[in-house]
Amino acid sequence: MKKGWCFILMLLLAGSLSAQDCAGYYYLLNNAQVEMTMYDGSNAPVGKTIYKVNNVHKEATGTTSNFTATVYDKTENMITTSQGTFKCSGDGIALDMKVGMPSFSQLKDLKMEAKTTNAFLNYPANMQVGQDLKGGTFEMAGNMGGMEIGIAYTVNNRKVVGKEKVTTPAGTWNCYKINYNLSFKMQMMGNTVPIDLTATEWFAPGFGMVKTVSYKEGKEAGSTMITSFKK
Repeated sequence: MKKGWCFILMLLLAGSLSAQDCAGYYYLLNNAQVEMTMYDGSNAPVGKTIYKVNNVHKEATGTTSNFTATVYDKTENMITTSQGTFKCSGDGIALDMKVGMPSFSQLKDLKMEAKTTNAFLNYPANMQVGQDLKGGTFEMAGNMGGMEIGIAYTVNNRKVVGKEKVTTPAGTWNCYKINYNLSFKMQMMGNTVPIDLTATEWFAPGFGMVKTVSYKEGKEAGSTMITSFKK
């Protein structure tokens, strides 16, 4: 059970800017493929998410793309696939929150529908150290065998706390360091199962999210980082 919760925590993070140029973001490169590896609190790999970008197009407010996020466990078995949206404009970028939603292989017959629409996390073009960033909540509801199930995923208290250079197997980037709180709640049969974490994200302007680390009660619970990038 403990290992199962660790994997859920990784999924929560797989899936959280000073330049206004949209061209460099990996979510806006047609056919780009990003591998984000997930690790447990002991830094052992527990799975990965593969993002594949498609349908990059111009809109009145900027550039938008669609992408597919496919989650695999550590034995390369596919867990789930979801669709997401990425937006970039002169004001900054916005990343679809539902990509960060965890998926449960044991609930594969669960039919879910989004209750929250247009749920995005924003990264402003004028990002500065010390700046507070807007959070967000994404909710889903579904039914499995007549049993109602609800899921809520919330990111809040986002704050830019510094700048750091981050190196991963995929490259090196100058990043903004962003701290935030992460909350996941699952309601089933009248009971609520909560997970509350603090987290840090390293975000590279003109590229995208590079790395995340989550903490539970002050101890590292897991992390993600880009381990491969193809365009």
